[in-house]
Amino acid sequence: MTKEEVAEALASSRGVSHVPQPASLNALLCKSASVISVGKREVENLVGQKSKHLLYDVDREVVFTEDELIHVREPCTMTPKEKARALKCSGCSRTRIFPEGKDQCLTCERLS
Repeated sequence: MTKEEVAEALASSRGVSHVPQPASLNALLCKSASVISVGKREVENLVGQKSKHLLYDVDREVVFTEDELIHVREPCTMTPKEKARALKCSGCSRTRIFPEGKDQCLTCERLS
């Protein structure tokens, strides 16, 4: 998905009160370790100019199911209850919600 497609998906979903601008989304997506760029797509704007936009996807080596997304979220995207459950990983020093019964984050578990 491009950042514009992400913004459209957020706008159409329930529970999102404020949809960030594409530039803000780009900054968030680039900073997230669990989101990777997988290529570029040529996009034409309203006046006919073409530009290339990055395509983003979840790191499929780490996240296998939708239920695992909670374990790779950044603290700035967590709810207060999720932040209270989050711990600092000893392997990568990121603050994450650990999977049940594990002592390290999902990323360290899957990539080691």
